[in-house]
Amino acid sequence: MESIGHEWLEERTIILAPTGSYAYGTNTEDSDKDYKGICIPPVSYFLGLESFNEYNSSGGKNFKNSKDDIDINIIHITKFVKDAMVGVPNNIEILFLKNEQYIKITDLGQQLIDSRHLFLSREIQKKFGGYANSQIQKLKQRNDSRSGRQDLIDLYGYDTKFFMHSVRLLTSAIEILETGNFSTYRPNRSFLLDCRNGKYTFGEAEELIESLDNDLKQAAEHSPLPDKPDYNAINQLLVRINSLAIDKEL
Repeated sequence: MESIGHEWLEERTIILAPTGSYAYGTNTEDSDKDYKGICIPPVSYFLGLESFNEYNSSGGKNFKNSKDDIDINIIHITKFVKDAMVGVPNNIEILFLKNEQYIKITDLGQQLIDSRHLFLSREIQKKFGGYANSQIQKLKQRNDSRSGRQDLIDLYGYDTKFFMHSVRLLTSAIEILETGNFSTYRPNRSFLLDCRNGKYTFGEAEELIESLDNDLKQAAEHSPLPDKPDYNAINQLLVRINSLAIDKEL
């Protein structure tokens, strides 16, 4: 892991795992590999002048990845926890992978995973639904601007990846809100791949998304989850993990 200026990063990464299609089980032979991790910086980054937010090896959003590209994103544990508390999908997903999918888990990383259900609340509707809506808007714009992946538009008449991601986010949120649990590796991955591979017309895609959006509203209304995560419990968890990391270092 290249980490110019942060030689400590690899050693102090407590969780490293695949994200994107390899995490969901929807990868194809053309899928690129993305990895997301969580780190605890040295004590000087908490008590001194040093600062760290995240490390990202990606070339940026202006670059289209190929199947051979590997992107690595490592996040400061405090930033990760704050984003997970408000239901950011990528952060929730890294905590709910299958055990065999993780590339690295330290003892401190395991403590975070063991407490993963603390981060599930009705806030999931806003964040997962919001990300899904952004995909839906891109999908609907296809008639006006032909925005999206031109290869998919040429094949199917619209960007089926936008459709698949919308369906994945909506069905994931419904699962969380209805059951209080989650599997990042999607049980409906065959259905998602059908969405990706053009099984549905654009009209059918719109109807399906509208139906799932209604299901999401119902799931949120009747969910057994709390309105928001338990701030004190998560704060205590973060303090304990960071304290243990500092004690080991000192």
